[in-house]
Amino acid sequence: MDTKKRPRILTFDLMRGYFLVAIILDHLKFFPSGLEFWSARGDLFVTTAEGFFLISGIVLGVVRGSKLLDKPFSTVAKLLIRRGIQLYLTTIILVLLFTVIGWLYINSPGLKAGIIAPSSNLLDVLWQTITLQYFYGWADYLRLYALFMFASPFALWLLRHGKWYLLLLCSSLLWLAFPADPEVRDITQELFQPLTWQLIFFGGMTIGFYWNHLTRWWSALPNTLRLWLTWSVVTLAVVTLTIDILIVFAPEYLQSLGYAADLHYKLYIQFFDKERLPLSRIALFLLWFWASFALFHRFESFIMRTLGWLLLPFGTNSLYVYTVHAFIIFFIHLWLQPGNWLFNLFVSISVVLLVRIMIHYRFLAGIIPR
Repeated sequence: MDTKKRPRILTFDLMRGYFLVAIILDHLKFFPSGLEFWSARGDLFVTTAEGFFLISGIVLGVVRGSKLLDKPFSTVAKLLIRRGIQLYLTTIILVLLFTVIGWLYINSPGLKAGIIAPSSNLLDVLWQTITLQYFYGWADYLRLYALFMFASPFALWLLRHGKWYLLLLCSSLLWLAFPADPEVRDITQELFQPLTWQLIFFGGMTIGFYWNHLTRWWSALPNTLRLWLTWSVVTLAVVTLTIDILIVFAPEYLQSLGYAADLHYKLYIQFFDKERLPLSRIALFLLWFWASFALFHRFESFIMRTLGWLLLPFGTNSLYVYTVHAFIIFFIHLWLQPGNWLFNLFVSISVVLLVRIMIHYRFLAGIIPR
């Protein structure tokens, strides 16, 4: 495999930046704001979070996989474990901080749901936190990153020995082990979420490890076939996305379509549950993701000229952005409530720009993971 130094994949950085802006807007939920177009408020059958995880796995497969093939496995494994420890400790600290702050605002209507009762035994709170049974705040997906990072040396060993099929087999078996009833909609499902979402992460890691092979295979296809496949994927993605958007938003504008809201909920529970991550959600996600990749790659220069100043710093400082946004959103909800669309637009833009300013001035950059 080619191990020479390769630049970052700009398209993925731009996409991850776009996904992060969507995550911020969706968590803030100051709607209507005129920014609903960015991610449809996060109400679709697939969210940008899956794309965020897939790209993170792909980048890890490139940066810690194929690019470091000339390094001893032990060296790379230590880097991964060290990163896992950093993310794990960050998760614990954030959960405890959000919990203590939340107790101070326990009667606030803007307090995020899911906080453990202030009367709880402190040792129990600490134990549940360090064992990842209790998670709270807007950075709860960091726990998934930490767990996946701890498992990454095993995945990398398999990839280095050409056993990608064993990695995908193990990952698929874990995905199948998800025990929760699809009708159950409480926090117990979130406890098992690592079993399903690791499929996205390690699938991405496999793609990243073999990225050069995959791109060479794609480039070797006849140009006509590549164009046909690309536009078929994009067209199907546009059609399915349009249908989903109509199901979500139609009841808000046409009372006669009020049944669509109930239809969307029933379809979500049966086929697109976020924690259970059924095959139908995975398939739709992959369709939308690769269509997005095709479009971002096609219009990469235009995106860089217009939104590169925002998306690129977000995409290349993804965990930093994800962490700092959690604090901003948490306090915004405590102090402010959504209002008219102009107020919501102002707050939404201000939050995104505040994160961008924090990146520029490297606010706590030595402490917060990048």
